[in-house]
Amino acid sequence: MFKNFIHSSYLALANHPLGAIFYLFFWFLIAFFYDSYIVSDFLFLGLFVIFCETFFTAKTSLKQAYKNPKNFWTIFFGLIFYIFLHFIFKQDENYLIFYTNNTFYISLTIALISLVCARKLHDFDTFHHFLAALSFSISFWLIFGIFLAIFYSSFNFLFDISSSKLNSHVLSLWFFSAGIFSLFLLGNFISYNFNKIFIFILNTFSILYIIMLFAYSLGVLFNLLESLSIVHLCLWFGVFLLFNFWINLSFYKIKKIILYAFFIFLSFLTSFVFYAIITRIIQYGFTPERLAVLTLNLWLIISSFLSVFKQNKALKFSFYLLAFMSLFLGIFANYISISSQKHRLEKLEKIIQEKKSEFDYSKSKQYYDQIKDIKNTIYNLDKNYDKSYSFDEFLKKNNLNHLKNQTKPFNPDLSMYKNFNPEYLKLKKDYDEILFNFTNKSNFKYSMKIQDNILYFYLQEQEILKINDFDKILKTYQKNSQLDYELYNGSTITFIPLMFNIDARGNVTKFKTHIFIKNTK
Repeated sequence: MFKNFIHSSYLALANHPLGAIFYLFFWFLIAFFYDSYIVSDFLFLGLFVIFCETFFTAKTSLKQAYKNPKNFWTIFFGLIFYIFLHFIFKQDENYLIFYTNNTFYISLTIALISLVCARKLHDFDTFHHFLAALSFSISFWLIFGIFLAIFYSSFNFLFDISSSKLNSHVLSLWFFSAGIFSLFLLGNFISYNFNKIFIFILNTFSILYIIMLFAYSLGVLFNLLESLSIVHLCLWFGVFLLFNFWINLSFYKIKKIILYAFFIFLSFLTSFVFYAIITRIIQYGFTPERLAVLTLNLWLIISSFLSVFKQNKALKFSFYLLAFMSLFLGIFANYISISSQKHRLEKLEKIIQEKKSEFDYSKSKQYYDQIKDIKNTIYNLDKNYDKSYSFDEFLKKNNLNHLKNQTKPFNPDLSMYKNFNPEYLKLKKDYDEILFNFTNKSNFKYSMKIQDNILYFYLQEQEILKINDFDKILKTYQKNSQLDYELYNGSTITFIPLMFNIDARGNVTKFKTHIFIKNTK
């Protein structure tokens, strides 16, 4: 097996003389000199060059491969591709769309990988060998990591040479080895085979998962179980089922009745996803995530149809279609989503104008919250969009200022003021950022706002935390206790309140606290 690995790596260098260099440099940079711009450049250029080299006849020796005049064509097209990325997709003088827009970044990566797969994976037999080789590569890399960790730990124990810098270099070496152990995937991997026990495990898992989904459907149908949103669960399982089906096709000649049963089940699964996501889009408009679910589900049903009725062309056309859909999402998803949300905003404002005579304070607040949510969604897609819109502006714009008199009446029993002098607390973990004496009037990198007893916490104007019924939380707060929450960006935040004031209407008007933030990055 190791001899095959060396031979395949040699063929990878012969088949992709320039692509292999870009590929190894990508892993070297991500391991030792991580910089998102440079790493992204080598990732995109490496994948594009590998795709270009799939059109050239492979050479039998490294000398012939690197002397091949067609390498100049590869360099020429690679240079055009680089210029295209850096000068066409500019957002302004300093930022590029594919670096600042995750949708485009991910879509372009998927598209390039799909194009390479479409060129190299000709049939299901090749697909089977590729998956077997990929499994071998990952296993080899993980085993190498285990032995490297054991050797380094023992060496450090014996000679006491540990340092944070050396630890970082050893970890970087392991990351870089991923490129070395996966390089042979660009060469010839037909000598690698899946053990049939893996196929048995995959098929058993698939059957059990289908039974579980069927049982859940019956439970919901007869009101025995709560109806949950399982769109993403069904979608990922559909994709898994398709790949498992491809693996089975590379091993067995499947009977027609099983082929038809597979297609019927996938049709039901994708129909449910279509129904659920289209209903969601009708209610709340397009977003890049909903567009991604819609297009991936469309790809799933087309690929399953090809896999059943056009098996000779299934793999190639499936990957080409995935590349096309990924590029479509990367280029147009934001534009479609912004247009959809703006149309939804116009429609909502028209409804407000027609029904505002029926509004009371509570109903006007509900419509304001809907408009605010739409504006926040548009702002997340377009940072130049002005999302500032207060409730007073909403009332003034729609001639509803008279509703201000319908706010909560004064009730002295509702007012509350508390001032705490918390004792020193040894927190359970270290924190990356500490904000002392922070109030709902503070406005630095972080800011905090309390409106209608809802606490909003922002990072540079982007909402990362929302706490409903904050007045109830403060009323039951015990001195020296911690209020822990998870932020939308994955970080954690801890409040230790110092003071709060609730007025006679029951609204929180002032809140002072110590804040401790633990970042995930």
